[in-house]
Amino acid sequence: MKKVAKLLLWIGILVALALPAFAETRRISWDPVATYTDGTPIEAGKTVTYSAYWTTDPGLGFLRTIGTSFATTSTTFNPDVQGMTRGGTVYFTAKAVLSTGEESALSPGYAWVVPPSTTPPASTTPPATKPPPAAPTGGMIIKK
Repeated sequence: MKKVAKLLLWIGILVALALPAFAETRRISWDPVATYTDGTPIEAGKTVTYSAYWTTDPGLGFLRTIGTSFATTSTTFNPDVQGMTRGGTVYFTAKAVLSTGEESALSPGYAWVVPPSTTPPASTTPPATKPPPAAPTGGMIIKK
């Protein structure tokens, strides 16, 4: 059985920061696969989809899925939703899957340091209690 095209080569991670109110979206992209590992073109009529993963293991163990069955060569993700540790290093990898079910090996890992959060941390200080209202002024005090 032919092996699916050359491993996906990470030309780079295109990191585009969108600044919505409380979300951080990043984009990862890769080169399209058009040949088998021996250089033979993938036959007409076969479609290629991609699956993208991340891990904290440089050996690409314990992969966490970003997404599968992408027809495009990029996807977006939110580091916090994915569970990535801020300041930690993660490794991205991907594989190509032909419509016939043939799969490529995983691409080499691409290291990325997850940047610090762009949103301020929530305050852990309890809200201050309000003092009681002031006594009315100009009133009469009656003493015994």
